[in-house]
Amino acid sequence: MYRVYYLVPNLQQVSNAITRLDTAGIGGDRIHVMARDAGELDRHGINATTPWEDTDIMSNGYSGATRGLLIGLLAGYAIAFIDPWGVDAHLGVWLLTALFFTCFGAWAGGLRGISQSNHHLAPYLQSVKNGNYLLLIDVDRKHERNRVHQALDHHIDIRNQSEEEHFSPLG
Repeated sequence: MYRVYYLVPNLQQVSNAITRLDTAGIGGDRIHVMARDAGELDRHGINATTPWEDTDIMSNGYSGATRGLLIGLLAGYAIAFIDPWGVDAHLGVWLLTALFFTCFGAWAGGLRGISQSNHHLAPYLQSVKNGNYLLLIDVDRKHERNRVHQALDHHIDIRNQSEEEHFSPLG
């Protein structure tokens, strides 16, 4: 998956870019815009970024779940096979303990992640705070990415443009 970023100076340029992308066949839920005032975007019918894009909730939640699973497997092994209570419940206790710690790790990681800005957006945050708009365009294939560049590169006032070739919200 590719994510293409465009930093543009005003709302008119955002509208122009979305129109050009719709004409190129890229639109709908693939385009999100980050702004200092998300309400302004909503009033104009533009998809504003959500906490899933603005924060590190996904990557930290995934990381917490992975750590919780490992801790849960170790704790489950200790509980099930050391048999502290004298009850023969090997596999069930092990799996329940691993499931509990996985869920707890995902929850704790998500709490940590929602309080942090998305690390992918770090280079653009100051510009957005200064009043610019950040377009986030997600595409699946290289030819779609090329259509994005053809539609926007020479037709809108771009302050900054970059992309991530192997974008994943989990990393």
